[in-house]
Amino acid sequence: MSETPFDDMGLPDELRALDEELLCLRYEERPSFGPELRAELAEQWATQARRRPSALRRHLVAATIVGLLVGGAAVPSARASLIRLIGGLDSTPIEVEDPVRIEALVEAVVLQGDPIEASVEEAPTQPEVPEAAESEMPALVTAPVLIPPEMVDRERSQRLLQEAYPWYLQRQDIGGTVWLNLWVDATGMAGEASVLHSSEVPALDRTALQVAPRFMFEPAIQDGRRVGKWIQFPVRFEPDSTQVDRVLPPVVDPYSLPNLGQADWWELREPLDFTDLSPVGAGAREDALAHSQAAAALADVFADPTVLERYGPAEAVLRGAAPEGVTPTEWRAAVGDALESSIEYGSSIPAGFLSLGRIRARQGLHSEARSMFERGLQVAVQAPDETGSWVLAELHYERALIARDRWLASDGVGRVRAEAFEQAQCLQARSTGAAGYGFASIDRMIAWNYLCPMQWTSVIEAGFEEFRSGSAGNVSLMMASLRAAVEAYPGHAGANIDLLLTLATQERWSDVLAGALRFSRVSQGDASGLLLAGLALHRMDRSAEAAEHFDEALSRMSDAEADELIDVGFLLDRDELRWYRRVSPDERRSWEVQFWKTKDRAPSTEVNERWVEHMARATYARFRFGTVFGDAGEVWVRFGGPNSIHIVDEGSGRQTEFWNYGSGPDITFVRWTSSKRTDLTPEGRAYVDDLGKIFPPQ
Repeated sequence: MSETPFDDMGLPDELRALDEELLCLRYEERPSFGPELRAELAEQWATQARRRPSALRRHLVAATIVGLLVGGAAVPSARASLIRLIGGLDSTPIEVEDPVRIEALVEAVVLQGDPIEASVEEAPTQPEVPEAAESEMPALVTAPVLIPPEMVDRERSQRLLQEAYPWYLQRQDIGGTVWLNLWVDATGMAGEASVLHSSEVPALDRTALQVAPRFMFEPAIQDGRRVGKWIQFPVRFEPDSTQVDRVLPPVVDPYSLPNLGQADWWELREPLDFTDLSPVGAGAREDALAHSQAAAALADVFADPTVLERYGPAEAVLRGAAPEGVTPTEWRAAVGDALESSIEYGSSIPAGFLSLGRIRARQGLHSEARSMFERGLQVAVQAPDETGSWVLAELHYERALIARDRWLASDGVGRVRAEAFEQAQCLQARSTGAAGYGFASIDRMIAWNYLCPMQWTSVIEAGFEEFRSGSAGNVSLMMASLRAAVEAYPGHAGANIDLLLTLATQERWSDVLAGALRFSRVSQGDASGLLLAGLALHRMDRSAEAAEHFDEALSRMSDAEADELIDVGFLLDRDELRWYRRVSPDERRSWEVQFWKTKDRAPSTEVNERWVEHMARATYARFRFGTVFGDAGEVWVRFGGPNSIHIVDEGSGRQTEFWNYGSGPDITFVRWTSSKRTDLTPEGRAYVDDLGKIFPPQ
């Protein structure tokens, strides 16, 4: 106690005991905290001594200090509360001499040039304190001499930042400076960091926070002792094209590939010989083998070998999907952090970026997910022989899915101008929701659609205004990425299906047929390729050939998958449907043969065109909506595709679709952009049910 700064201040017994405790305190989080707190308390006690507070107030101060320390003064926020409380007990000005102000200017890490030129950036300007009158001027305590921390091994720090600098920002010439609050402990190790002043580019802020704890410093010196200190530290990102080309070679640019309008890319236009196809499941087994090989490579990603043991299996990590029985949110957070940490510390393989990108996509972080996929493509370009064609295709495909979702969220979406309603009249719908910002409400549109369908047709034709939201750019990126995935792995089911479905939506049936035949052959008879070939053949008025492809596809599918396509429940009345659902599968198949005979439009031909039409509708509904057994699938199977679709955005990811079939009201659906699900509105459901009672499905 001989060296305590409290000795000459008449310290009460309570605080004397507390001072002895502080001398013995050890904090695991920050070893320097005990000495720092003692120094600050000494300063504040000196202030209180000069103010000569009453004995009651002094004892209240002592009790408050003890309570705060016991309750958690080991954290900076509690310490700040402690100091504010002591200072707030008396408003008497503090009398001190020899004012001293210390400012630590820390060198910025500059990401340009080799060797690096040391530069000094001033700390952010502190707010000016208004000058007080001479009689009111408080005196300042003389601060101890401080030598601030100094960075060591700047080249290593620059290398760490350069490797972490997002390549897509460098290519777009985007940089900035991030000011960090950074803790440097008494050994010179950087620790906790937070953003003091943002660069206004979230990806740069995040990169600085991730890398800064790996910097090394000479620790701060205070009164001849090494101490831990918070510093304000600037990290500057300056794009340099030579660094981008050297560290991150450009990814295979999907836009450089030939346009899909060049139909000869597909090459295969001759009829497909089913006898040349491999046994059922051969293509799927090849995909499963490629998947397991990529999953096995993840073992080399994690610095901690126990990660896969705790969060595996590796196949689940590669899919980015939590195993059964595990909470998905917690699993994604834990595995995502482990992957990100491993990648940042140099364990970079394409499969790792693929896994982390999928996790980020499931967390809703689509921009970060796309960045992961593109970083994986960069690594794959550097080591194509070690990557594997399947992983390369998956990276292209996952990037395509992000572009696809953005495209679907904006394609054909718009709103209806309120002024268009002034040119028409619907007496039944006089009070149906006010207009907002010059555009009609959804309630008003739905009411006009079902109460005054003729007037609604004229309103939407005159007043529908489509958004201009970059939809064309997203669909171009999607198609080019799908094409790149197919080029890398010709039998990739997802890439082929999405590419062909988009062509089908554009009614490019010749290209759909050529691509589906090619996919069927290279995938050794994938049922999806055969179904899409059948769809294209039927739309090209080649129904007999279409029937052969549909039959072959059904023979290669599981019973559950085949039942979804051939099910006729949507075409039956209530009594027929009750019986149909009750009988055995064998009885149902026999009954369906007779059912389709009654629907045959041309009994004299060898093929039942109505059955082929049903298969074509069910095929398209399955691929477009994810399932036939849904509201959208039901309407598509019962009535075929609409003449047109108008999509109105309601905000918050909710959209209302108006399907026009030429006469009568449009059929209305609600769709959430975050999923494929498309449900009938209550009015739409009532209308479809009424149609079933009046008109048999055609």
